[in-house]
Amino acid sequence: MNAGEMTMIRALRADEQELLARATLGNMNWAGPRYTLDQAMAVPAIAHYFTWWPGPFDFGLVAEDAQGVAVGAVWLRYFTAADPGFGFVDASIPELCVWVAEGQRGLGLGTRLITGIFEHARSRALPAISLSVETGNPARSLYERLGFVPAGPYFDAGTLVRHL
Repeated sequence: MNAGEMTMIRALRADEQELLARATLGNMNWAGPRYTLDQAMAVPAIAHYFTWWPGPFDFGLVAEDAQGVAVGAVWLRYFTAADPGFGFVDASIPELCVWVAEGQRGLGLGTRLITGIFEHARSRALPAISLSVETGNPARSLYERLGFVPAGPYFDAGTLVRHL
């Protein structure tokens, strides 16, 4: 059994904005340091991924190691056309954000988190989930393996969607 299989998955709580901030910062800095937390907080297009959590329909999951330390998170966030996320497709389609701690990557934890959120999304009868992934990010292959496809010709090349 690998470390990714030894984690416990639980619901993301309303009081875990700090975890979401850390996860968002990790996602924004996937290729190396670009933002500090203060800088991310000052950019509304980044900060809205973790501030005012949860919105009325937002939900997510957290992966914890044997010591109860969060080593991964996935959450679905609804945005509007007036305040879109980077992977915004439509106000009825939530945007997926996923983060896995550096030492846990490549062990299947991202797959477990994303497939877990698919189950929750299906139970809520969601039509689809979108996300944004930057060019060169190795996570794109995971998203494609899990059924995400380009959102279409009118969207940025990094905007992917997974119909449920």
